[in-house]
Amino acid sequence: MPGRNEATVLRRALTEPGLWQHVPGRTGLAEAWVEEVLRREPPVTTWRRVTVRSAALGGASIPDGAQLLLMLMGSGSDPTVFPVPERMRPYRTNVRHHLAFGVGRHRCPGASPARTEAAVALRIAASRLSGVRLEEGGTESPMLGLLSFRAPLGVTVSR
Repeated sequence: MPGRNEATVLRRALTEPGLWQHVPGRTGLAEAWVEEVLRREPPVTTWRRVTVRSAALGGASIPDGAQLLLMLMGSGSDPTVFPVPERMRPYRTNVRHHLAFGVGRHRCPGASPARTEAAVALRIAASRLSGVRLEEGGTESPMLGLLSFRAPLGVTVSR
């Protein structure tokens, strides 16, 4: 679903005090912000998998053929991986240690273009719409909330 990641990035940028006006002039800020938003609000929130053999995970036995629903939304909130995970810190040294685009052979082949597209959209919007803000009540946009995908349906702004 192209464009949904960008909506989340733009909405979060407009809610972060002082960020919007700095995006056009600070090299790398748009890219760092995109990564931090992916860490906190990945567009793909769950994966469905079936085990191919039995395994033990965290003290639990998982049988061969078990249907799993992996909850990815919280993967970027582990305080042992991300200190103060609830805080948006775009220049974290380990910011890419999230699962927004999968990992290994399950890594999304469109991860790099999606990151670039979101950063370009943010940089252009912030440079051309310098005086915008979220419309009153705009922080809670209507959401596309499917089992495996979540994103704002739009971002309403005003001058």
